[in-house]
Amino acid sequence: MPKRWEIAIVGGTGAMGQILTKELKPFGEIIIISRSLEKATKFSEKLNARAGILNNCNTADIIIVSVPIESTSQTCQDLFKIAKPGSLIIDIAAVKSFLKEIKSEIPPHLSYISMHPLFGPEGSFSENNVLLVPIKGDKWLPVLQKLLKELKSITTIITAQDHDLIMSKLQVAHHFIYLILASYLGQHPISPNFYTRSFKKTLQTFLGIEKNLNTILDIQKNNPHAEVTRKEIISLMEHFISLDASKIQELLSRIEAFKSEYLNKKGE
Repeated sequence: MPKRWEIAIVGGTGAMGQILTKELKPFGEIIIISRSLEKATKFSEKLNARAGILNNCNTADIIIVSVPIESTSQTCQDLFKIAKPGSLIIDIAAVKSFLKEIKSEIPPHLSYISMHPLFGPEGSFSENNVLLVPIKGDKWLPVLQKLLKELKSITTIITAQDHDLIMSKLQVAHHFIYLILASYLGQHPISPNFYTRSFKKTLQTFLGIEKNLNTILDIQKNNPHAEVTRKEIISLMEHFISLDASKIQELLSRIEAFKSEYLNKKGE
């Protein structure tokens, strides 16, 4: 395959689609795909790319699907009908449970890799984690891994089932706590004169969450393990409602375990 490909980004006018366009431009000619050709043209002119609708994916070497989680499955199935033989389809959905439904529908002449960049529209591939779920076709995997290495990403291969389970502990739990905190404080207005330094940092974090709120809520809704995770968190909170000496000791022990597992490793 040539080093420079034709890369179609379905949903290229969205926030993540624009990041993908900017990051992947050195690797080929980018086609920004949208349901509205007018909208795609507007963004393509700004990003120095081509514009098109879904049918224009039929000449692309690589097709990246960057649409809402609930639209990913149908979009991929539509692409199966028009993608050229030998091409690669990549979805970047944050939930992978839909893959078991479409795996058998992938034509023999196409390759499919599910990808999850672990950063939002404010981030980039450089120095960030990217999860890869190979579904069909072996030839494209080393090519994609090499491309991501050039972008300085840290890649990990994982199954769809393990992906959703792990992300339920990280994304679902992490975001759920922020969502509940925001819901609680929204009912208890407090003057900024009382904001602590740490709370100001929390507000900055929530600003990032707000920018991706629709995606975050989609993950809460669609991750198959999300409800169990939320129940576990609520149960743990109830367990520590009464903080007597023994409960404080237990809590400190759990915090030490957290420090050992997360703070000392620092993502390594």
